[in-house]
Amino acid sequence: MSESTPPPMYQRRPSRSSLAPLKPLSGKGGKLFLFAVLAIVCGAAAAYMAVVQHMPVTDMRVVAPAIGALWFGLRVFMHLAPKV
Repeated sequence: MSESTPPPMYQRRPSRSSLAPLKPLSGKGGKLFLFAVLAIVCGAAAAYMAVVQHMPVTDMRVVAPAIGALWFGLRVFMHLAPKV
């Protein structure tokens, strides 16, 4: 008598490690997008505090996001500039 092995109770799925990992913000394009979004958000926050909240331009709640917008804008420019 020959006994055969019973079929498995479930089908094994392929492991996730075989699939390519999803990293939407990785690479140069993702960094550029992230810096651009941060520059826009910081600029909008500074403009909101100055225009809507009527805070003076020298108030730190206006100056700090404005400096952040300039910084992230500079990072966007640096990523777009050709490497020498």
